[in-house]
Amino acid sequence: MRRAPWILVALIAAIVLPPLIGRSALLSDTNALLLCRGCVMALAGLSLNLLMGYAGQVSLGQFAFVGVGAFTLAHVTGVTDLRLPWVVGMLASAALGAVVAFLVGLPALRLRGLYLAIVTIGVVYACSESLFIAQGIGGGSAGKVVPPPYVAADAISRNCDLLAVGLVLLVVMWHLDTNLTRSRLGRAFHAVKADERVAASFGIDVASYKLLAFVLSGAVAGLAGGFFGTTIGTVQAASFTYADSLGLVVIVVVGGLGSRPGVVGVAFGTTVLPSLLVTLFGSGIRGYDLIFNAAVLVYTITRNPTGIAGAIREARTKALERRGGEPPLPPTRPNLPSLGRPSALPAPRRAAAGQPVLAVRDIGVRFGGLRAVDGASITVDRGTIVGLMGPNGAGKTTLFNAITGALRPDSGTVTFLGEDVSHLPTHLRAARGMGRTFQLIGLAKDQSVYENLLIAQHLAAPYSVGSALSGLGASRALEREIRSRADQTIEGLGFERFASTPVGKLSHGQQRIVEIGCCLVTSPELVMLDEPSAGMSPAASEDLALTLQDVRDKLGRTVLLIEHNVPLVLGVADELYVMAAGEVIANGEPLDVVTRPEVVTAYLGSSYEEALK
Repeated sequence: MRRAPWILVALIAAIVLPPLIGRSALLSDTNALLLCRGCVMALAGLSLNLLMGYAGQVSLGQFAFVGVGAFTLAHVTGVTDLRLPWVVGMLASAALGAVVAFLVGLPALRLRGLYLAIVTIGVVYACSESLFIAQGIGGGSAGKVVPPPYVAADAISRNCDLLAVGLVLLVVMWHLDTNLTRSRLGRAFHAVKADERVAASFGIDVASYKLLAFVLSGAVAGLAGGFFGTTIGTVQAASFTYADSLGLVVIVVVGGLGSRPGVVGVAFGTTVLPSLLVTLFGSGIRGYDLIFNAAVLVYTITRNPTGIAGAIREARTKALERRGGEPPLPPTRPNLPSLGRPSALPAPRRAAAGQPVLAVRDIGVRFGGLRAVDGASITVDRGTIVGLMGPNGAGKTTLFNAITGALRPDSGTVTFLGEDVSHLPTHLRAARGMGRTFQLIGLAKDQSVYENLLIAQHLAAPYSVGSALSGLGASRALEREIRSRADQTIEGLGFERFASTPVGKLSHGQQRIVEIGCCLVTSPELVMLDEPSAGMSPAASEDLALTLQDVRDKLGRTVLLIEHNVPLVLGVADELYVMAAGEVIANGEPLDVVTRPEVVTAYLGSSYEEALK
């Protein structure tokens, strides 16, 4: 709501200023057309930024979706086709762009990086070299005519008036993009980009959000294509080539992946640059802008991969640090807030009397010929801390991954709160109340502490895509609730001065505390911690032991803990399991278990008596 006046001002300016300036001869028809092209590139850049900058999905054929939008508008509004209103044509352009992007995005569920990029390259070549030149679709070599939009009975044909239309589209897309980044959608995209396993542990359906990123990106690209066809009047296959797609990649990378202002600014800059060079140096300079773009891209990748926007942010951060000095360190033993289960989450299942929170039976995991876990079984009772120890390579983390659904075991069952969850994916187990941390810290390192706590509450804000983009409806109340919980958690962690600090800039121990906070913020029934004391000093490990006891005694959570720090485990665990070579070799009361001969042999490679010699 605080942004609403600025959006209204921007819309009014976009509608009024271009025609006004054009009629006063301050803006020539040629320059207005050039700026219309800038609007097209800015819209297309925002579409690619959504896909690559937010969700981390590579596309080197984005201009294919722009072309789909342009030809769709031509068919829907053309005098030899459906002859529907321009607004209907633009909506159809967005819809068909989304459909085609969905189909292209399906391989993203299995392909990543270079292989996905190759698929998108194939799409743009198939469109520009075949689909868009087909007589029935692209009108052959002559292309398709796009009639101008109408207001009442008058056609909008002057370039200054069309520029007003383009700026309105850009302002609306800017607003929707801003809402997206501040909603559960944008946070889910960032989590998927950072680490898909971590995203799933927060309850994010990774496959669905990958496809959603392609769909939304395709819709925006389709709108860009529709406006492109409107400005030039005739669309041809030659306007949507692989080179144009690479130009979009340059815009997004140089502007800064994930930066809306950077992408829009560079989009207009690269559009105006060729005309400016010709004006300054004559027509002989034509084409050298491509060399300039390539040089800027190489420089950006090698010297500042975060782009122009990242360089500005970094300079601003350094200036603030010099002005304010180093902030004080947060306490190593946080006062964790006692948060109830979020209102949007259903009440957790309750295991029957005497039934454990977690029962793992005969789990087997094989990697080729290696049996990483061999018939492992463990039981975790409510309100206890259960330790899981073993030498490196014993299969502890693999067992964790099988319990949480990060990998599918070859045999065995996982029962959680009395329900067999063996068939459920990770995000649905998280929704049941299973939270975890990772051996390598599971956070979005480029996001702030506050944003990570919001990402971790993905399940606590189940509002729709429409509500997220508009900022209306259920999103308001749910966002207020999860932001309040994030504030309480930050205060309990003692990280108030670090709330806006990217997690990657914190020390290892501080990152561990934030990760535990993210795990606890939705009050899961079971907290699974994978080597939480790794990299901590002895004093910090002692504080961690007290924190784990607080999790059990004050918050009432059940904890399953992988840990190599024997004193820490002996100090907090109610029961201890020991694994070796994929098998559970001992379990029981911790002090008794660690002195058993089989446990000593597993750790030392010899009997207890031989080790003392």
